[in-house]
Amino acid sequence: MQFVLPFGGGLVSDYPTNRELTFPCDDGSPKDLPSLRIAHMIMRLIAFLLLAPACLAQTNESPSASTPPNDIPALTAQANQGNIDAQLKIADAYLRGAGVTQNDKEGFRWFLVAAEKGNADAQYGVGSLYAIGRGVSRDDAEAAKWFLKAAENGNAKAQYNMGVRCAYGRGFPKDDQQAAFWFRKSAEQGLAVGQAGLAAGYALGLGIPQDKAEALKWYTKAAEQGFADAQLQVGLIFYKGDGTVLNYQQALVWFQKAATQKNADAEFNLGLMYEHGQGVQADFSKAAEYYELAAAQGSATGLSNLGSLYQHGTGVPQDMQKAVQLFTMAAEKGSFPAQRFLAGAYLTGNGVQKDSAQAAKWMQLAAAQGDAETECNLAILYQTGAGLPQSYEDALAWYRKSAEQGYVTAQHNLGALYGNGQGITKNLIEGYKWLSLAEQGGYKDTQHALELLKPQMTSEQVAEAQRSAEAWNTAHPHTKSK
Repeated sequence: MQFVLPFGGGLVSDYPTNRELTFPCDDGSPKDLPSLRIAHMIMRLIAFLLLAPACLAQTNESPSASTPPNDIPALTAQANQGNIDAQLKIADAYLRGAGVTQNDKEGFRWFLVAAEKGNADAQYGVGSLYAIGRGVSRDDAEAAKWFLKAAENGNAKAQYNMGVRCAYGRGFPKDDQQAAFWFRKSAEQGLAVGQAGLAAGYALGLGIPQDKAEALKWYTKAAEQGFADAQLQVGLIFYKGDGTVLNYQQALVWFQKAATQKNADAEFNLGLMYEHGQGVQADFSKAAEYYELAAAQGSATGLSNLGSLYQHGTGVPQDMQKAVQLFTMAAEKGSFPAQRFLAGAYLTGNGVQKDSAQAAKWMQLAAAQGDAETECNLAILYQTGAGLPQSYEDALAWYRKSAEQGYVTAQHNLGALYGNGQGITKNLIEGYKWLSLAEQGGYKDTQHALELLKPQMTSEQVAEAQRSAEAWNTAHPHTKSK
């Protein structure tokens, strides 16, 4: 059996992962938020929690508006007299250690004093401190309570956080409609990350009717504010023509904007476009530059594709040692193409010394990602005992996984195991069924196997096997591969 291990690469797809933001610095504007990682297209919203900035917006309360923020005695006096603006300033000073010894508990106390008077910024601050356990014991229920108060009082960041919490059931029942409601509230106040959250809801139809045009509209609003991950999303929409006309030039523009902010996924996507000449003249050297930028930030796809360029000497000097090093780094981060390459490389001695144990290690990791061909190859390693303890039982299990996906080599080998009674009780009907499916899929050696098996069966058994094969085909339309 020849192992076919082609390299594959593709655009990173649509939606950011579920994680929470930590404190932005200074004014808390979206440009300061940590960048997201973009996952493959799955049913996920943008979901991370926006926490209070170090400096909160001032209220209209005076006289503290004219009091310098480092005049701690004056601010303290005004705060003790009930001036909310002073209370916010002194809370911020204690949290940052600005003009006073840093003291998170005092910062929390002053935020709470202002929050209990109904100030939305202070309520948002209290919720944030409860959420991260700063100045007070971490308490997600209290965080949720104060975020809700702040959101109802119009704080855009708290409204966004309510969207996240409703989307994921954090402190509130999971409710996509409520999530969309709060994302919209935040978005309409101009918060870029809220606009991106609403856009993701429209893109996926979560809590609101799916509307790709509206998704593009809101992603664009966020992107125009400089939110790198929204810029990436706009680029992806134009790249795929998802709800709009496919436009590689526009995709390139938005990827470049995001890449300027060191967005690793945008850097990778630019590398891919330069490699394949999409919207630009193909330039392998430029592709390598962008892959290297993405790889430097730990992008598994960037590492893997850069490894492929070094493997083939495309845009960079051919260097198998460098390629294997990059593929190994990518594989350790879970890159399927890199894992599959390493499995084949160690099996055949391509750029490395042959090592069946290493081949088996990487084949196991690659097969766990559900690729039918790789599952079949792992089954062969188990069947032959190459790098793994020989086991017909494990071989049969992996052949079945692959065969159920329509991979005809696995169907043939699964049928042979059933027919020979290897790894399982001999079952001629199951054997004939899988061999028939392999033959229908065009596997060249199956006819001979069927000719050997059929004389051992009654006509009734053959008919039953054929009916079983037909039933499988009905249940798995368009599922055939070599």
